[in-house]
Amino acid sequence: MKLYCLVTMVAALISILVFILTPYYSLSLGFLLGVVSCLLSFASIYIKAFVFDKVAERESPGILSYLVTAFGLVIRYGLIAVAVALAIVFSETFHLATVLAGYAGLYLYIMVDMFLQLQKER
Repeated sequence: MKLYCLVTMVAALISILVFILTPYYSLSLGFLLGVVSCLLSFASIYIKAFVFDKVAERESPGILSYLVTAFGLVIRYGLIAVAVALAIVFSETFHLATVLAGYAGLYLYIMVDMFLQLQKER
């Protein structure tokens, strides 16, 4: 989890630097919006795994964690829906394709990392 969050933070930092140093404002802001929504979505998945771990150990993780777990799918779909809606409504500020690319970036990285780990085990 820490490595994936670090990679996402580096992508967000690069997006901020692109926003500051280049004239591609809508591209960098769209990518940043996608990366932030992806990070929040990934955090909800992490909380869900944390809750399952605590329940397996017969500990109570807290009511907020249960709510995030119960509504995890709604939260994840809601995050991408809000990000896409913002990109559509404010199309001069956020580029829709880069919002989707930013959102998919972490998941693509995870899939490639899992594939490389599988190849390393063979």
